[in-house]
Amino acid sequence: MIGMVFFGKKSRHVQKMEEGGHHIHDASLSMWVPYGILAVLTIGIGIIGLSAEEGIHHLFEEYLEHSFGIHSEYVTLEESILPEFLQGLNPIALGASLSAFAIGTGLGYIFYIGRWVDPVRFVNSNLFFYAIHKVILNRWYLNAIIYWCFVVAPLWLSRGVFRYFERTAIDYGMNDGFQKAVGWSARVVQGTQTGVAQSYLFVFGAGLLFVVLILLI
Repeated sequence: MIGMVFFGKKSRHVQKMEEGGHHIHDASLSMWVPYGILAVLTIGIGIIGLSAEEGIHHLFEEYLEHSFGIHSEYVTLEESILPEFLQGLNPIALGASLSAFAIGTGLGYIFYIGRWVDPVRFVNSNLFFYAIHKVILNRWYLNAIIYWCFVVAPLWLSRGVFRYFERTAIDYGMNDGFQKAVGWSARVVQGTQTGVAQSYLFVFGAGLLFVVLILLI
């Protein structure tokens, strides 16, 4: 970031602003004073952390052990290697941090400050680094995964429910079946309404005889 911002080429936005007559100036006090305060506090916390790391680790270790049953082995540098206020440092964390800082600084200088290698050509010329670049550029595809899980998948599921359940089971199944059943029942009832009094008397007599037989049995 330092190489791109302070030693790299001007962005297209800045170039257009300068071509339009706008002067690019440093940030005002209202912007760089808060940044300065944050920078000082960050450095201070980092320095204090060198001597407080062991105590913080044991504090969280005790909490995790009593609350969740998680045990951890904490490895520190030998007392003879570092001064007393640095004896609580974790050698693995310290070595990993310094290695990452050295690698990042070296690559940043090679690509963006010294300009010895063109980063675009370097990435495009190697399939492995191109894949890493795409993953990082797309933020580990977390946004895509979240979008597919919470937007695309629910929409696909809702369309499937609408197409195969609502339209098939509800519209063409239950609704159509209920409609046909009601129509068939109406035709059956309609068939019993002949308008002939003798038919009504015959059905009434048959029903009365059926009731009497049931009571006698």
